[in-house]
Amino acid sequence: MKKGFLKSVLATLILAIVCTSGMMAQRGQGKLAHNGERPSPTERAERITQKMTERLDLNDYQSDQVASLNLDLANEIKSLKESDMPREEKKAAAKELRDEYNSNIVEILTPEQNEKFLKWQEKRKGKRGGKGKGKGNCSGGHGSEGGNVPNRN
Repeated sequence: MKKGFLKSVLATLILAIVCTSGMMAQRGQGKLAHNGERPSPTERAERITQKMTERLDLNDYQSDQVASLNLDLANEIKSLKESDMPREEKKAAAKELRDEYNSNIVEILTPEQNEKFLKWQEKRKGKRGGKGKGKGNCSGGHGSEGGNVPNRN
């Protein structure tokens, strides 16, 4: 009888460890740099530019233009996050920044690339769903793809 009880306790502990480690890994995904700190705006811009270049098959000129836009956006978002502005105002300002970014991106991408970009964003938007609301393996969430492509709305 003790043996069965110990096995069930051990199984419960293992399940708890697996569930919590999955949640912790997903929460930190794409958020921290190698040194354990949040990536700088430059690092964020470089990472997303690399992803965009690969996924959208950008040429060198497009990649340079997108890199500049990504760096500008990352710096502006960082400043916004560090400001004393009320949360709702920050959200509205961030939306304005993303809208401006998106109007500039459209001018750089070909129609085919823009279509891929829109599909990629929609896929990411669906995966982000309920950001911060139980995305661990045991809670039925879907996690996040990582990366920081701005929203299109």
